[in-house]
Amino acid sequence: MRDPGSGFASASVTFRRDGGDWSSELSYYGDYGITQSLTLGVDLNDADRLAGHTLIFARVSLNFLPPEHHLATEISLGGAHYRNEWKPMHKLTLSYGRGFDSTWGPGWLAIDGAYEKRGTSSQPIVKLDATIGLNAEEHLRPMLQIETAKISGHQLFYSITPSLQVPLPRDSHLLIGLQHRVTTQRSLGLKVGVWHRF
Repeated sequence: MRDPGSGFASASVTFRRDGGDWSSELSYYGDYGITQSLTLGVDLNDADRLAGHTLIFARVSLNFLPPEHHLATEISLGGAHYRNEWKPMHKLTLSYGRGFDSTWGPGWLAIDGAYEKRGTSSQPIVKLDATIGLNAEEHLRPMLQIETAKISGHQLFYSITPSLQVPLPRDSHLLIGLQHRVTTQRSLGLKVGVWHRF
């Protein structure tokens, strides 16, 4: 959740080598705190103009855990495309997060479970993602993200992305990571992005 009047935005590109061919994936994410319990945002993605989505979402906090634990639910509505043929899309997400202290400084953990339905496919997608990282203000910030997706009748898809955030001026960070992804084939990618809080 964002505090009222504060926001976060990120933009990234991932260059990936799939079976001898190079591809790119563009992503943009932004959210803004409306009240203590409501955050609104947008989620955009396009994979080499082959497939992608455009979503707007509302996140509502669930305040029945101790204050150091953060639980929220989110509904996303929009569209998804395959080869530029757009269909409706919706996603329901349950998110958990908390901060922690470590030998290397303060850190954070986020876990997201989602049920996603795209009009471009007859089968829903069930996702479980986890991200852990450090957030010392003036230091390099290591981060590890694990993303999984399951479609009925298919193997488990997953990606593992270790990355490093490099401090930039004005509450921004440069993100550089390597991504190992397994879908119908294995691929390696280089992820470069910028995170900004305002």
